Amino acid sequence: MNESKLNKSWEKVRDSIHAPEGVEELKKTVKYGLSKKYAIISETMFEWRFEGEQYQDMQIMSRDTVPEKFYYMNGQSTAFEDPSTGQVHILPLVMNGGFNIYGQMNEWSPVPIGYTDMKAGSYPEQVERIRNLRLNSENSVLLRNDLFGTSDKDFVDMMVNELVDNMLTLNQLQLIASNPIFFKVTQDNLLTAKNVFLAMSERRPVVFQNSDGEDTPPETIVANVKIDPTLLELFDRWECVLLETIGLDCVPITKRAQQTVSEVESNNDKIRLVREGKLRMRVKAAERIQEMFGGTVSVKCLVNDWDKEEKEITMNKEVSYDDE
Repeated sequence: MNESKLNKSWEKVRDSIHAPEGVEELKKTVKYGLSKKYAIISETMFEWRFEGEQYQDMQIMSRDTVPEKFYYMNGQSTAFEDPSTGQVHILPLVMNGGFNIYGQMNEWSPVPIGYTDMKAGSYPEQVERIRNLRLNSENSVLLRNDLFGTSDKDFVDMMVNELVDNMLTLNQLQLIASNPIFFKVTQDNLLTAKNVFLAMSERRPVVFQNSDGEDTPPETIVANVKIDPTLLELFDRWECVLLETIGLDCVPITKRAQQTVSEVESNNDKIRLVREGKLRMRVKAAERIQEMFGGTVSVKCLVNDWDKEEKEITMNKEVSYDDE
């Protein structure tokens, strides 16, 4: 076969069909939307209350987004008092001074958002002052998202990439299924096959035939690729894995009717342990912040409250039915 008859224009057009212009931008947009969705879910699962003048600056300056924002983004943060203002703040941290015998940090320093050591000395006085604080368990409180102090963001970003790739795979299969892209060709009709392909890529109904009408035209074969429903199930299951890791109950749509009562209860128990583990770390942090800096600090899990409300509604309905 004469390879000179194949050039970059063939592959370029083929790529534009299976990876159309704008796909990368689409991926970025979808990933941003999904990441934002799961970040909102994670950051609003727990509700904090800070009562006391010493917490006013933190609440106003952060727009009431801390500490959950840092739980999600960083996994851990530190609560400390600004010695110049007496205000309590919560910020991410970096370690100073190594570890103790249990592998925990001995000392740490808060890091204002946007601060980089390369620009040290160029920030406002308050930012520089706070960054230079040296903290420990005697003058600050460590806040941890879970027992390991890990963030949810890294896992969410990884799963979002998988979810988006899965959706685009479905899209690609739909394109392949709707286009006859396989050709049986000879050296003589290779260019005709290419022209057929180019016409198809532009959705033009054109029939090609040599001028003398003698040579056999290339044979096109429809791909007949069926969209596998398991890909849709996979997307559903991946999203449930993501939500369960955050701490929310989730049963794949395709599996709900198949689950037994014991399976539902077993799955719910696992999710509750994840959620309760996160809540326990937050309650301990709230107690220590209140003990060290005063005021009133509390935290609760909104999902647990919703579960209680649903149970109360169900019980009330059962009582009313019995009365009837």
